[in-house]
Amino acid sequence: MIGTPIDVLPYIRGVQLILEGYHGYTKDKRIENDALVRGEIVRASVRVRSHMQNIFDSEFKRDNMELARAAKQCMEECDLLAEDVGKAPGGMEHAFFSGQRSPSKKDLKNLIKHDHDVIEMVTKATNIANSAEHSIATEDGNTLQFIKQTTQKVSSCRGFFGARANILKGLKTKKK
Repeated sequence: MIGTPIDVLPYIRGVQLILEGYHGYTKDKRIENDALVRGEIVRASVRVRSHMQNIFDSEFKRDNMELARAAKQCMEECDLLAEDVGKAPGGMEHAFFSGQRSPSKKDLKNLIKHDHDVIEMVTKATNIANSAEHSIATEDGNTLQFIKQTTQKVSSCRGFFGARANILKGLKTKKK
């Protein structure tokens, strides 16, 4: 790694709690760490989708179309997040004669913090989706609110993940 600023270590540790093998974009592991982060985001969105699929199935059978539609909308948002992550530009391949500049400490710090925040956001969406499914089992009446919160969190995660491209875009051009 180019040198790890001390203030980014909590973010690296936070991501390491979730992703075994993550080292914060060390020089030889950048592509692998990028794949680890993307994989975790997709796995979390699949977990959210699974919770919403369970809600959709049970509420559709009960003929509760309001909850079924809300769950379906959340499932579609999860699919879009997974698609966005799969199609997003990767970064950090630095070839000597490429037009890509080497990342600075600031670039790496921003990318690590951003990855941490996205993973934290999608994990919160998973927790809310779990609460939504639990709400159906306990019949406490908060299910629609939990589903809408989950949809909003996944949608925010999509937008926030999209901002990652701006961070990587800064690495694509060499400064002259």
